[in-house]
Amino acid sequence: MDQTFIYILIGILALLVAYLFGRLHRKGGSDIPTDLIDLYKGLQDLPARVLQTIQGSINPQKGKMAELLTYAELRYDYDRIIPLGQPVDFIGIKNNERIDFIEVKSGNFHVLTEEEKHIKNLITTGRVNFRLIKVSEEEVHGFVTRGK
Repeated sequence: MDQTFIYILIGILALLVAYLFGRLHRKGGSDIPTDLIDLYKGLQDLPARVLQTIQGSINPQKGKMAELLTYAELRYDYDRIIPLGQPVDFIGIKNNERIDFIEVKSGNFHVLTEEEKHIKNLITTGRVNFRLIKVSEEEVHGFVTRGK
């Protein structure tokens, strides 16, 4: 082979290695401040909770779509909607009026699971309570200082 050809080949390989090396290091670093990244991740978690609720359906495609559409519609009926996913899909709160446990079913069969039936029975028989748990500042402080 000609000596000029070898120099050209080595030069091209050196440029290729430099290019790949530069791309590799550019992916690792980030000029975005970490607090903005944390904020972005936090915002991403909010829809994730809704999507996790949607994933509990028996018929995945129709069930997910039905729950997503239901969630969109429920926003107009309630002041607050809390996606749970399991054992019921949502809790809807209409201030000064009611609190509803909401289960979404799609398809031709709207059969509740045994756990859903049990929860429905607890609600219809009035065995639902509001529970307030009081924790003193001393207990919180003691827990925090033990963890250090």
